[in-house]
Amino acid sequence: MIADRSVFGDDHPPQELLHREPAVAALTRAFEPATHGDRADDVLIAGPSGVGKTVLATHTLGRLQQRADIHTAYVRALDQSAAGIVRNVLQELGADPAMNTPLEDLCLALDERVDRPTVVVLDEASELPRSDALARLDDVPLCSWVAICHEPTDWLARVDDRVRHRVVGREVVLDRYSVDELADILEPRVRQGLRGDPVGRDQLERIADTVAGVARAGIQTLLAAAEIADERQHSRIRDADIEDGWPRAQAWIRESNLESLPFHHQLLYELIRRDGPLRGGALHRRYDEIADDAYAGRARTPVQRRARRDQLAKLREYDLIECEGSGRGAEYRVCDASIRSPYEVAVPPGQ
Repeated sequence: MIADRSVFGDDHPPQELLHREPAVAALTRAFEPATHGDRADDVLIAGPSGVGKTVLATHTLGRLQQRADIHTAYVRALDQSAAGIVRNVLQELGADPAMNTPLEDLCLALDERVDRPTVVVLDEASELPRSDALARLDDVPLCSWVAICHEPTDWLARVDDRVRHRVVGREVVLDRYSVDELADILEPRVRQGLRGDPVGRDQLERIADTVAGVARAGIQTLLAAAEIADERQHSRIRDADIEDGWPRAQAWIRESNLESLPFHHQLLYELIRRDGPLRGGALHRRYDEIADDAYAGRARTPVQRRARRDQLAKLREYDLIECEGSGRGAEYRVCDASIRSPYEVAVPPGQ
């Protein structure tokens, strides 16, 4: 039944971006100055995980490149310092700065390198408000940025006034798709990735309803249902295949999300998986107890509690952990204890 598994991958670009016309129009307006050789506007794209924020940015930039002489760069900003972000932008633009190059020198190199409108997509930008990376990019006359995060209100509250002024009024907030909209999005994946006529419209709508309008989850559930139908030697996808496909898709997504995270996040996850449920105070004490051993031989060093709170928030956004309560009394547990970190994370048993 599965003809081309790659069609269901996160990196498979849709030929047409369905049901995001207002968002595409808003981004196109923000990028319009670049078509005249000027600096594009900065933009914030926000919304829940899996609703197509990154796809929206890359799709719209791809259209822009067809009619304007611009540079683009994609940087995953999670757990990156300002120097790391500027270095990654330079690498995306063809330079190769040394790892120990100071931030000021990196910024000078970027200013020299950018000779035409350049748009930098900063994915996973939730931690950027604590960095001056955005201001550094804004110092480059022809360089603009698109920051992608989950919660726009909190993000805007944490950036400095200069950055907030540049982006207020240019926020693009994506909601989950309706059942009909997500079913429309699944139909091309059926045509491109599956053989024959294996699923009806009513079943695509069932998938869309099951995943509450999250595109990534819907696409993965469709793939999982097709895989299960093959295993059961069904000629078409049945309702039971969809019902059993959703948990399999959730596991795939969680595994992929965890694998994509830096070591700090993975260590916190493994602490909760191995010793949880844990209240906030106990979790931080456990981290402090094992941090020296866990980070031994690694380039990275333990992080402070403030950074850990951001990392716990990211684990929740990625549906990897659950939290009941708030503050020191909050209790954390993993969503699926069978999902383990791909890192060799040294977490000694709790006392």
